[in-house]
Amino acid sequence: MTETTNAARHSVSVLLVGPLQSGKTTIFARLCGERFPDIAMPATSIALARGALARGLGRTLLRRLTGRDRGRAGGEAVELVDTPGAATLFPEGEDEAVARSALLDLEPGAVIVVANARDLKRSLALFAHVAEFGIPAVLAVNMEDKAWRHRVAIDAGLLENAVDAAVVITSASDGAGVGALATEIERPRVPRRIAVFPKQIERGIERVLAAIGDPGATRGLATLLLARDEGAMRHVGRVFGEAARERVAAALEVSVVERPGLSPDVVMTEALHAAAGRLAAQVVSHTEGGGRALDAFGRAAHHPVLGLLIAAAVVGAAYLWVGELGATRVADWMRAHVFEGWLNPAVERLAAHIPSELVRDALVDPELGLFPTGVALAFGLVMPVLAFFYFAFNLLVDSGYLARLSILFDRVFRIVGLNGKGILPLTMGFSCVTAALITTRMLDTKRERIIASFLLMLGTPCAPLLAMMLVILAPMSPTAAVTVFGVIVTQTLLAGVAASRLLKGHAADFIMEIPPMRAPRLASVALRTLRQTYHFMKEALPLFLLASLVVFVVDRVGGLEALERSAHPVVNGLLGLPDDAVRVFVKTLIRRESGAAELELTRGGFDNVQLVVTLLVMSFLMPCVNSAIVLVKERGLPAALAMIGLVSVYAIAVGAVLNALCRALGVTFG
Repeated sequence: MTETTNAARHSVSVLLVGPLQSGKTTIFARLCGERFPDIAMPATSIALARGALARGLGRTLLRRLTGRDRGRAGGEAVELVDTPGAATLFPEGEDEAVARSALLDLEPGAVIVVANARDLKRSLALFAHVAEFGIPAVLAVNMEDKAWRHRVAIDAGLLENAVDAAVVITSASDGAGVGALATEIERPRVPRRIAVFPKQIERGIERVLAAIGDPGATRGLATLLLARDEGAMRHVGRVFGEAARERVAAALEVSVVERPGLSPDVVMTEALHAAAGRLAAQVVSHTEGGGRALDAFGRAAHHPVLGLLIAAAVVGAAYLWVGELGATRVADWMRAHVFEGWLNPAVERLAAHIPSELVRDALVDPELGLFPTGVALAFGLVMPVLAFFYFAFNLLVDSGYLARLSILFDRVFRIVGLNGKGILPLTMGFSCVTAALITTRMLDTKRERIIASFLLMLGTPCAPLLAMMLVILAPMSPTAAVTVFGVIVTQTLLAGVAASRLLKGHAADFIMEIPPMRAPRLASVALRTLRQTYHFMKEALPLFLLASLVVFVVDRVGGLEALERSAHPVVNGLLGLPDDAVRVFVKTLIRRESGAAELELTRGGFDNVQLVVTLLVMSFLMPCVNSAIVLVKERGLPAALAMIGLVSVYAIAVGAVLNALCRALGVTFG
């Protein structure tokens, strides 16, 4: 055995195996509490990712598998090892060879077979082969959410009884079932063998095991040897000695197949897949979807006329859910009762004991302090509204409606040089422009990626900004919201048309798999919403505080007054805004929703027209520093600078025109 492999054998390993695109690596990431250096596999270009099982899990499993509880301090550790995607343990390529070597050489104490719920038969064939090795195993049936959308249902209880091993249904993308999988890893059991090999193969297995002459040899190893796997032969020589290897070579001289022209690995693969097929037929069922009503709704959702009416109704319902309930009722209650009524006074009382007046003001100044303009706005205003937005968005995704929306707007998107696939990155822009810029990679041509990036930078309000816009617009006339979003949609179409005319080429053909309409699973939607909100707050809160601190420091050194004086001709003259708008725009460049929160905090100094103009200028300015960095990385520095410069000038021009029109026509949005 090589030095690298010997070094790895001091650990009790839990090995993950599974076919490509089964979500195996995502499960590995969710189960690992700590990452270790990768394991370099001899004679390959592949290294195995490894990590420590999450805290508390490793110690329990170590006791079960070894009878010891020495912990890492004693030189023993429980590791989770991720293997390359492989649908078989008979080496057909480098990935399969590495998976086989890991199973043989790392001596795992348990194996997790990650199955793709949408293609269970192929994964069960792999599980059937793992069962031949006599190693404790757990079957994780993953991607259950995608199988569910395609009307595939799996009877986990029946499957568990059939294989006599723990079966856990998971959806690793949103974490569903991963906790249950972690629990089952602590008590793995050796699964029942389900494959039925021909008699000749069985006799060959018996001859090979007798030739090895060691109780540590497994049927699984014998199957690899019958398949003339050189890696398995080397393993026999290393572990059982060269004499055993020579005896095995002699035993393999006897034919184990009855049909000429077929190799043993083909015969065994057929048997494994036959067993998997029989089992899949018992446990997999195809449902009829959400019923005739939902099927009819799904067809109507991409109808040229009915689809537009449905889309308008969905948008209206989402506005009421986020704008009326989330932004007005819940956010107002949290701000009035939780923060202004309790937390703000409590923090002020604590800060009163700080001897430095500058530090006290930095923390609790009602206009610029870190707590009132950072923490309180982030948790009391942005977080609840954002959670309502994510919940509505996830409902649309989980139900299958969003895919139909892409079909409905395929023709519209072709006007701006994209196809229906473009709705995915542009829709994601309402969640996070930075992430959406990365997803433009999914578009087929460079031209489409440039157009989508430009539209994202120009006027797509991300979820936090959109949520804050709804908060600010809620007390005003509905015409204010119609104006703001009408201008955003109109200029997006016009900008897209202009970009598609300037850039040569045409939109690629649009091919997309449409999932069936389903009643959304509220538990999964809620879990995904909580996770998205948590990750946003984890990332955004430091930036909220940074924006507040920057503005506070700039104000204390007289910087805000200098900015207000220098920007007076533009802010007060062209845009017709009060001096407080400068502070709003400074925070916007750091974090868009921070600028919107500042606008909500100082809205008393703005009239309705000024609020509408400010919201539009904020929407068309550079989204945030992170998005600018990603834009440079994705599109290159010259293109990024050109886009940022263009949208900044455009933002001021739109604000100036709208201000002039409203004042001339006497529009007040009252």
